[in-house]
Order: sequence, then C-alpha cells, then structure tokens
Amino acid sequence: MALKPAKQPERVRVNQREADLMVAAHEWFVARKPGGRRLVLRFAIMEDVDLSGRDLADVDLTGSTLVRCKFDRARLARACLFGADLQGSSFVGASLIRADLRGARLKGANLSLANLTQADLRAGRIAISDEDTKFAVLRHKVAAGQLDGANVSGAVLDRSRLDDVSAAAADFSECSMRGAKLVGANLKNASLRGAMIDNVDVRGANLESADFSDAVVTRVDLTQARTMGAVMDRCLCDPSADATARGAVIFARLAAHREWVTTGGKSGEPAVLDGEDLRPMGSLAGAFLTAVSARNACLAGMNLGRISLQGAQLDGADLRGVNLREADLRGANFSGANLGQADLRRAMLSSLPFKADREKITALEQANLRFADLREADLGETDLAQADLHGAKRTALVPTVVDTAQDDDDDDDSFVIDM
Repeated sequence: MALKPAKQPERVRVNQREADLMVAAHEWFVARKPGGRRLVLRFAIMEDVDLSGRDLADVDLTGSTLVRCKFDRARLARACLFGADLQGSSFVGASLIRADLRGARLKGANLSLANLTQADLRAGRIAISDEDTKFAVLRHKVAAGQLDGANVSGAVLDRSRLDDVSAAAADFSECSMRGAKLVGANLKNASLRGAMIDNVDVRGANLESADFSDAVVTRVDLTQARTMGAVMDRCLCDPSADATARGAVIFARLAAHREWVTTGGKSGEPAVLDGEDLRPMGSLAGAFLTAVSARNACLAGMNLGRISLQGAQLDGADLRGVNLREADLRGANFSGANLGQADLRRAMLSSLPFKADREKITALEQANLRFADLREADLGETDLAQADLHGAKRTALVPTVVDTAQDDDDDDDSFVIDM
C-alpha cells in the first residue's frame, strides 16, 4: 500500500510583539498564576526576536526557526528545542539545564557562560504523522547536533550528551565538561584551552588539531579518539604514580593536623603540604584544615565543600574547578592561586578576627577567578586587587522565579556576570 505524502507542518510567523505576549502568559504559567499558559509553538518562524532575561522554562519550540534571536540570561531549563534552527542566536549566560537540543542547529551561536548541565545535543529526527494514514512521516536525514564555529566559552556542559555532535572549530575554552559524553563527536580544530574535562567519554571522537592547552584532562581515555595534531601544552592530567604512592603519607599528615586543630595545638602537628598533589586524597569535604600550608599544591577538581580553611596558606595553589561551596575561607591566603571555574557559592571569604582589635583579611590578589561561581559568597573586605574575575557569577539584586523542584546542583538563580 502506497503511503500518502506527509503534510508539511504549518509555519506560523511570530514577530516581537506577539512573542512578548506569549512569553508573558508563559511566565504566569511558570509562576502558577491564574491565566497563565504554557508556550507551545512548534515549527514556528521567529527571527531576530529578543527574549533576553525571560523565563522560558519548559517551553516547547520543537522544529522552530529561531535564527539570530537573543536569549541572553534567559531561563530555558528543560526547554524542548528539538530540531530547532538556532543559527546565529545568542544564549550568553542562559540556563539550558536539561534542555532538549537534539538535532538543533547552533552553527555560529553564542553560548558563552550558558549552563547546559545535562542538556541533550545528540542527533535527532522529527517524524510527522499524516492526519489520514497515521503512517506517513516527514522524510529527511537524521540531523546531528550542530555547533560548528559556536562560542561555548565558559559554559557548563556537565553530564551533557554531545554524542555525534558536529562542533568543528567551536570555542569550548574554559568550559566545564565533567561527565559529558562525546562519543563520535567532531571537535576538529576546536579550542578547549583551559577547559575542565573530567570523566568524559570520547570513544570515536575526532579531536584532530584540537587545542587542549592549559586544560584539565583527567579520567579520559584519549586512545579511543583521533588526536592527530592535538595540542596538549601544559595540560594537567591524572596524578602520577609517585603522587598516588604519597597518598598514605599525606593522609597521616592530615590526620595529625586535624588532631592539632581540634585539641588547640596540645597534640598533633600542623601539616605542611606545599607543592603536593592532593588529588589522590579524593574528597576533603568538611575537613578541618585551619592554618594548613598548601602553597603551590594541586587540588584541581576536588570536592572541598564545607571545608574549614581559616588562615590557610594556599598562595599559588591550583584550585581549578574545585567545589568550595559553603567553605570557611576566612583569612586564607589565595594570592596568585588558580580558582578558575571554582564553585564558591555561599563560601565565607570575609576577614578572620584573631585578637580583640585585629583581623586577618582573606587575600585573593592576582588570583584567577575566571568563570568562578561567587553567588551568595560573603566577600566582606576580601582583597581582590588585580584578581581576574572575567565571567565570574555573582548574585543579582533581584532574583528570578526559582523552581523549587530542581536539584541544588542545577541551581540557576539570577546572577550578574563580571565582564
């Protein structure tokens, strides 16, 4: 039986005024206010429209043409952009947490500083049933996600799906790719300078002539990818065998330090960990390391949440991508330390009082805080002289609507960006 040709989806053209009205109704829907209506606009044409800063969580824009649109700082958590044409559009600082971007075309798009945690950018195919036969489908090739030439610098791509994505010559510099999947992806000539690439699956990926200079590349099997011509200058890889072997010695020092702190110096001794690679220790979350000396030490990517580091000496330390959420860092010395992409949400960085009329200021002069998350951090009188805060996030004065159902790890509260 011959199938009838599938009917093409109706293409509705939407201008700026119409878009504003529909989005306003959607924002009422998100806020659970009477009269709100979820925005479902499939296969529409909406070009050169500015929706910056709007709340578009859970919108359905399947197959829509959205070229050259502005979504800067917009909230697009769980948005369905399946098969959408987003070429040349801007998503600077936008939240695309768990967004469905399968088969989306993002060639030349600007996704810098966007949060794409658990976003799905795999290949996708849109099938349209015919009204009469219910069997005929729109015939076209399976479309791979397209990020060729896109700017994704400083973005968060943790646990995202980029299988088979085409991202030739894309800029992923200083982005976070922890737990991402790049199976069969094409990143030829892409820039991954300074990126956090941890536990990433690159089987069958094309990484030829990609630039990994100054990146953190750990728990990644590059033998499963094509890497001819790839630049790996100053790359921080997995801890060496010697560093791993020293784990027992460092553990003993940390135990003695904890005893020294908890007994007020009556027993134990302060730890000196200058120049050590502490990554083999795994997580140090909640540890008592007050006044520890870890100058020029390597702690990149470690979990240091809620750690006590009052008065610690961490000048020159490598703290890229560390979790320092809710940590007590009062009076610590981070001069010249590398805290790029570090999570410092709700961290205490104010002065540390140690005498009746004296206090020690937390030092961050000349530190690298590029793309760090400083939302709700207590900076107090912190010395930030000559610190690099490019792309760092800070809490905005007026928060946006927050979905209380989402995980704390995927927090996308309103923020301002240091540029």
